[in-house]
Amino acid sequence: MDQKTKEKPGTGSAGPPKPVTLPLPKELSRCKGCPYPGIGFICWNTDGTCIRTDEEEMNRRDGRRRRK
Repeated sequence: MDQKTKEKPGTGSAGPPKPVTLPLPKELSRCKGCPYPGIGFICWNTDGTCIRTDEEEMNRRDGRRRRK
């Protein structure tokens, strides 16, 4: 077998990967009006944070830097 026909590790007849499951966030009120779930992102973390809260935190930090 040459390099072109050699099977790659992890491939074969195993089929497609199993879908990843993640429990829904406990506090869904934060999700109201958020654009991220509507475009198919898994946007929340198991620690209670989400893309929206991460973005808000980055904006707060950025705002503090600009004021200095």
